[in-house]
Amino acid sequence: MASDQAEQNARQQTENVLRTFVREDGRLVRLPARWSRKLIVLRHIAEETFEPGVEYAERLVDERLRVWCEGASRIDHVTLRRYLVDLNHLRRGDGVYWRPDEADFGAQAA
Repeated sequence: MASDQAEQNARQQTENVLRTFVREDGRLVRLPARWSRKLIVLRHIAEETFEPGVEYAERLVDERLRVWCEGASRIDHVTLRRYLVDLNHLRRGDGVYWRPDEADFGAQAA
């Protein structure tokens, strides 16, 4: 079916992007310049780093994101955190951060 093929192509593209921009040890090589690829990498970081619905203090968010940045060129944990919040991969309120459930993913923060 066409939808199965499209889904398989999307999955393959995601794997190719992650192989290019994420090291085998789980750290970033760098963030892609192309926005579509950057979105794939940022979503991967959110999914691999934060559990949905769990609250994280900013200090813990920063610690977890610093690991991704070790050895990466031109990226830091503050930039990653900003992207994740701007894209609603992380939500922020009252000094805590949390990853929304999949059902809420992409919805605007209240």
